[in-house]
Amino acid sequence: MKYTEFLKENYDIILQVVNAMSVGIWVTNNDGRVVLVNDESLKAGGLGREELMGKTMEELIDAGYVLKDSSCLRVLASGHEETYIQEMGEGGCLMAISRPLYDGNDIDLVVCVERNITEVAHLITMLEGEKELTKKYKSELLQIIGENDKYDEEIVTYDRTMVRLKESAINIGEMDVTVVITGESGTGKEVFANLIQKSSKRREEPFVKVNCAAIPENLMESEFFGYEKGSFTGASEKGKAGLFEQANGGTIFLDEIGELPLAMQSKLLRVLQDMEIRRVGGNESIKIDVRVIAATNKNLKEEMKKGNFRSDLYYRLFVVPISIPALRHRKGDITPLTLHFVDYFNNKYGLAKKIGDDAIKELEYYDWPGNVRELRNILERLVVSGAGNTITGFQVKMCLDDLSHNVENHLIERKEAGLAEMLAECERQIIMQTVDECGTISGAARKLNINKSTVSRKMKEYNKKYGAGVV
Repeated sequence: MKYTEFLKENYDIILQVVNAMSVGIWVTNNDGRVVLVNDESLKAGGLGREELMGKTMEELIDAGYVLKDSSCLRVLASGHEETYIQEMGEGGCLMAISRPLYDGNDIDLVVCVERNITEVAHLITMLEGEKELTKKYKSELLQIIGENDKYDEEIVTYDRTMVRLKESAINIGEMDVTVVITGESGTGKEVFANLIQKSSKRREEPFVKVNCAAIPENLMESEFFGYEKGSFTGASEKGKAGLFEQANGGTIFLDEIGELPLAMQSKLLRVLQDMEIRRVGGNESIKIDVRVIAATNKNLKEEMKKGNFRSDLYYRLFVVPISIPALRHRKGDITPLTLHFVDYFNNKYGLAKKIGDDAIKELEYYDWPGNVRELRNILERLVVSGAGNTITGFQVKMCLDDLSHNVENHLIERKEAGLAEMLAECERQIIMQTVDECGTISGAARKLNINKSTVSRKMKEYNKKYGAGVV
């Protein structure tokens, strides 16, 4: 018996059954003509059952009862299930899922189940609007924080701890006290030193930056305190003012202060206590007025216990400490920093690169042992050397895994090979790496956006050429 015949013979019973459902039910024949509609569907449209029965979907579209399209008509055209968001003439939206019922090779009936999603659609629209608004506010906030900040052009953060540290640095800047900034390499210690200096009363005075680890020990005293003419072989005939003299009236930033040798620590302590220096080869003390900001990636308290750092200098320096957290402890900053750096390098190199959400997720998964400095360097590499207009998650992963470096080394070893062989080797390493990461050939195919059969065939070729142990 055909479905059409069964429906005609049992119409009243079937109608009672579908009227008990809390979803809308439509049934049309193979001409798209309505042969059954339940009470739930009637609530949304504004027409009665008698007005709908026998009407074709084309007629209902022409009458404005159904707007634009019909999932039932789509099924009749395609022959398989169709889903469509339908706008109704009386207002509102319905999500309609229609399926065909076949009599042999021909469609006999089309059953459509619909749900009123007017409220959901409204919420989605509102959400999209909120997303755009949030995006706009984020952009404006990044501009305020990252570009137009009163004191600093580089501190970009949403992290509460970092925001408090930034506020603290600005407040401390106005007070003429010694500050020690601690944190791992690449966290931005120099950036905070800049912020403190720019917010201080000495902002218009000299700001001298010193990398203590970069000065040879035998030249350290003359570099710090200067020397008189003829004080040692090779000395300038005019003598030279040291770094502390150059910073007189302003600020000196002693980066990597934990690298100072003990003998130099003793002399620095005397300068901090007396605020006077004596040039190498000189007999007179020179009064100075210098504010000291120091920074280190070492735990100076531990270094003090080991005898590598003087306790009196430690306590003299640690008037106001600022400890900057590692990037892995404030991963909420990865997104704003990423957007900031991509925009910065786009402007620097005249590019218009974008970064995908999948790329940002890959960046958030990484622990960043090199902190913000490492993130900055990675993004510069991706902006200037990444293929396409959008930085993808796959490009980020390759960059972080240094796959390109491994491929390059391998190709250097095979530099006598032809281009085709070198390209094939590059392809092999990418496919093997992706299969290894995904765990399955199917997963690798999806990630590389190629057919599963292609990956499978390639892997078989690699096994045959290099041996089964290759994968």
